[in-house]
Amino acid sequence: MRAGRAQLAERGADKLSLREIARELGVASSAVYRYVSSRDELLTVLLIDSFTSLADAVEASVAGLESSPAERLRTIAESMRAWGLEHPAQWALLYGSPVAGYSAPETTVSSGIRVMRLVAEILAQGSRSASAPGLSAEYEKALRDAIEETGLAMDPSTLAEALVAWMSLVGVISGEVFGQLGAELAAFGQESLDREVRSICQRFGLS
Repeated sequence: MRAGRAQLAERGADKLSLREIARELGVASSAVYRYVSSRDELLTVLLIDSFTSLADAVEASVAGLESSPAERLRTIAESMRAWGLEHPAQWALLYGSPVAGYSAPETTVSSGIRVMRLVAEILAQGSRSASAPGLSAEYEKALRDAIEETGLAMDPSTLAEALVAWMSLVGVISGEVFGQLGAELAAFGQESLDREVRSICQRFGLS
């Protein structure tokens, strides 16, 4: 696992090579293939490992925290940002460009939604206004299916808005992690995230 993480950081997800990992470890390729059978399986293992690491860090940041929903959301967002800045290659694997030819299997879902579930459950505690646009019949059905599968206690409209809020948090953090703010604004990643969290709290009536 350590060798896979190291290669991910050095070369990126699209250039992972089991043969290179074997060479770096000083073992035969067949020894590595006993643990993972292909590059895709290695990617899946790294995905689950990264999702789990992120979720563990976020959950630890709010464990035992007795505060308002808004403060919990702020703490979660700050923990996500800190993890992303500390592990940029793993953040890129989770939320960057898809790896060509790879499709994540269902086994990644449970670890992949842990943080999103935390965010959605906090947002469901708010008093969101009824001004959100309506849902198409197809989207509403898909959301109901997702609610049934995940056990989230919210209606489809709230989940739809929570997904938008989740994607905005990931987007703001990604902008900083991937250096998309430019040299002039690079120092303001935290402030940008704070503004987005406040905006989400206002939309959902969280205090």
